Amino acid sequence: MTHEVEILRELVAIPSVSSLSNVPVVNCALKHLEGWHIERYPYTDAAHTAKVNVVATTARTRDAELAFICHTDTVPFEPDWADAVSGRVANGKLYGRGSCDVKGFLACVLAAVSQTDVATLKKPLAIVLTADEEIGCVGAKYLARKKALRSRHTIVGEPTGLQPVRAGKGYALAEIVVHGKEAHSAFPAQGRSAIFDAGRVLIALERVAKKLASKKNRDFDPPCTTLNAGLIRGGSAKNIIAGECRITVEWRPVPGHDPEWAAHLIREEIARLGEDFRVDFEVKRLDPPFSPSPTHHLSKLLESLSKRPATTVSFGTEAAHLPGSETVVFGPGTMAVAHQSGEHVPLADLKKCVAYFRATIDRFCK
Repeated sequence: MTHEVEILRELVAIPSVSSLSNVPVVNCALKHLEGWHIERYPYTDAAHTAKVNVVATTARTRDAELAFICHTDTVPFEPDWADAVSGRVANGKLYGRGSCDVKGFLACVLAAVSQTDVATLKKPLAIVLTADEEIGCVGAKYLARKKALRSRHTIVGEPTGLQPVRAGKGYALAEIVVHGKEAHSAFPAQGRSAIFDAGRVLIALERVAKKLASKKNRDFDPPCTTLNAGLIRGGSAKNIIAGECRITVEWRPVPGHDPEWAAHLIREEIARLGEDFRVDFEVKRLDPPFSPSPTHHLSKLLESLSKRPATTVSFGTEAAHLPGSETVVFGPGTMAVAHQSGEHVPLADLKKCVAYFRATIDRFCK
């Protein structure tokens, strides 16, 4: 069994769902970084659970030539999925929650540095471990506020099928609350249905989506900022006129689009519904897109190593929050099997990834 597979089995065996502390899985990773300079950035989440971010460097500095950034949390898993924390190897794949998103990436990084004499590196190398990426890139934002690290070249771990990603969409989330007036459903004139009014809000949101779609960025698929009304909740009983209706809306801005632009359009459309409409609109999250870097040394190297052209992705990553002067998203496995039972990563991807990372370290740090 290769070293990266052994490390990955260790990591997968430690549940690190976002609702749990990530301290155990971080400590497991740090066992492989003896002699590195370790800076811990702990915090306690809203549920009073201990979380920690770590910046590990080969030199005592906050300026790195190359940094690998990896989140340590995972999404939840079904309790009846037997392989969730097994790290079972079969059919050329390793199974388990986080195996591709993104403990496989971390295992490859740790295996690559274990095969590198870091004492001979002329330029600083860093490994950054973050908490709570799956629930809003909380750890990455925390490190950004602390100005924990600057890096000239940065690889952010995500399952990209070993294809370099040079740009990605952002992510924004908002809650709309439509207020009506409760009354007995037999007497509609005595109340005002928040659900009926929410229907008009949904039509307004559809108009916003069409406006966003009219501004194209052909580097992406879909080639525009997308908007989705994903949740709607309203009313208390079938025979009561609904006094409140909530709509959860998200949008994914492309580079060049301020995430606030969609929020501005939504506010404009709500205002046009009339003064008698009682609607609250609150933005919960406003993450910028990950824009292409002005230089391409890292992406060109990873293109050459992987023999795959750099591309873009329509999902959000930590790249927008902890950027270097050049940032690439990259890693083994594919999003097609992430966040579901049966998540796995091909062993062949892991082996290649270790080799690519060793070559990248040699190129930028030796």
